[in-house]
Amino acid sequence: MSLLIAVPVFGQHDYTHALIDDLDREGADYLIIDNRGDYPKISNERVITPGENLGWARGSDLGFRTAFSEGYTHAMTLNNDTRLSKGFVAGLLDPSLPDDAGIVGPMIDQGFPCAIPDQQPEAANYVPRPQYRAVPAVEGTALMMSRECWDALDGMDLRSFGRYGWGIDLDLALRARNAGFGVYVTERAYINHFGGKTAKANFGSWRYEWNANYALVRGLGRVHGRKWREQFDGALMGGDGPTGWRAKAMLTAAMAGEAAAFVDAHRRQSRSNSGKR
Repeated sequence: MSLLIAVPVFGQHDYTHALIDDLDREGADYLIIDNRGDYPKISNERVITPGENLGWARGSDLGFRTAFSEGYTHAMTLNNDTRLSKGFVAGLLDPSLPDDAGIVGPMIDQGFPCAIPDQQPEAANYVPRPQYRAVPAVEGTALMMSRECWDALDGMDLRSFGRYGWGIDLDLALRARNAGFGVYVTERAYINHFGGKTAKANFGSWRYEWNANYALVRGLGRVHGRKWREQFDGALMGGDGPTGWRAKAMLTAAMAGEAAAFVDAHRRQSRSNSGKR
C-alpha cells in the first residue's frame, strides 16, 4: 500500500512548516497545494501552485486526483494547522484494518466525538493503540480514501457545497457507506488540530462559520434529503453537547438549516402563487 498526503495551504506558513517536520519524520510522501502562490519551502517539499485559490475543497480534489493518477493506492487531504503522532502513516495503512475500508481517519483532539480519545495529549506524546472504530463519518481535516472507493464514488461533489467545502466529508462518508465501503478511524494515528486557522485568518471567524455551515446544510439537504442528520448517529455532536471547533460550529448549522428550509419553502410558495395568477 502507498499513500500521498495533500496539504492545501493559503498562507499561515508557520503552521505548514511545523507540519512538514512531522511529515518528514514519518517518511511520508506529501504534496503542498499552494493556493496563494507564496509558499516558502524549507525542505524538499513538492509544491503545486495552481495559479488561483482552489480553497480546501478543490485543492483536496486536486491532491486526490494527482495521487491516484500517479499510482498511489491511497490519498489523504490534511489540514496544514495540524500536528501528527509518531507512526502516523503506518497507522493509517495498518493492514489489520477491515478489507472494506474505503475512508479512514486518525483520532483527533478537536472534532467529531466519535474520533476523540478520552485523553487529548500533544501529538508527540500520543500512545497508539492497536484498535480501530467503525464510525459514521471522518472529518475532512484528515481524511484518507482508497483508490477503489474514490473511483466508485467518482470523487468529490464540488458543486453542492459552496465556496468552503463543508459537508463534502459527510457526503463522501454517506456515499461510501451506501456503496458498501467501511468508514473507520484508527487509534494507531492521532492529530492535534488547531481549528481552522487558515480559513479564519482569511475569511473572519463569524462570517466563515456561518457561510460554511449554511452551505453544508443546504448541500446535504439537497443531495441526501432533509433527514441527513439521522444518518450520522452522534458523529457530529456527542450526548453532552458539541466538542471542539468543528462540532461547536455545527450548532450554527442547525440554525442555518432551519433558515434554509424556511427560505426554500417561502420561494416555493411564491412560485406557486405566481403560477395561479
